Amino acid sequence: MASVKVKNVSEFDGLDGLQTLVVDVNKLVSLPDIYYRLESALESPASTMNDFATLLSSDPDLCARLLRMANSAFYSFPAKIETIDRAISTIGMRQIRELVLVTSVMEMFEGVTIPLVNMRSFWEHSVAVGVCSRAIAQYAGLGQSDRYYIPGLLHDIGRLVLFMKLPAFISELMQQSVAESRSLFLLEQEQLGYNHGAIGGQLLDFWKVPQSIYEPVSCHHDPLAATEFILISSVVHIADACVNRHRIGTSGESNPPVIEQQALDQISMKEEDLEEIWLTARDDVSSVIKQFLGH
Repeated sequence: MASVKVKNVSEFDGLDGLQTLVVDVNKLVSLPDIYYRLESALESPASTMNDFATLLSSDPDLCARLLRMANSAFYSFPAKIETIDRAISTIGMRQIRELVLVTSVMEMFEGVTIPLVNMRSFWEHSVAVGVCSRAIAQYAGLGQSDRYYIPGLLHDIGRLVLFMKLPAFISELMQQSVAESRSLFLLEQEQLGYNHGAIGGQLLDFWKVPQSIYEPVSCHHDPLAATEFILISSVVHIADACVNRHRIGTSGESNPPVIEQQALDQISMKEEDLEEIWLTARDDVSSVIKQFLGH
């Protein structure tokens, strides 16, 4: 069946349309002020853990969410972390900043209605890709494996933008993807001139999120397009395909993406290694999903 151009999305076509889409979405959802205050504190050599704790303590709901994440199986600390001070000293200020980013994104998109997919399933997929990204980085001996987690978790944020701004469009593409057995991200690319990865990366860049996060999000379907963080982009690309194959949640993709051989080459890994990695990661995936999202 030939691809048919979906109507009423012409204002978002091409790179100019991508910028328009991101600016429009930013009017509806944006990172809370506390994220940027934490960012400023991180950049200041005079800042202390005490300053960080004081900032975080101004938002009790955020503190509760951070503590739940800090006590998840992802970190597997031997003793329960009960205070923000303890979380900061144990996890570190940069990782706390990244957890604030994640919990803020999850909260801001909470009310979005997703066609043909439910929000819990979307975040199950996202959390699984984050955990799997870290497991792949550990297996490949890439070092600093925790830095692979957040880009993995946020990799499909651009699809939330499509669900929010263009629900009829993305719903039609999802049905076309099933009917034609074609990857949804390729149909997005054909229709708009870019895919949800580019949307997510551009939005995170617009929010001044570090390049080590926004570039892998942008390039997770084309990791070799990354200019600075090709290893992280390759790992998230592989993890996304792995999680799609095992059907852990969904962001709307009914046809698991093909893993690019060059992405595997970047981290000196073979596709057959993925099954072994998955066997070691799946229990963590299940536990982290339950602790992040509830039963």
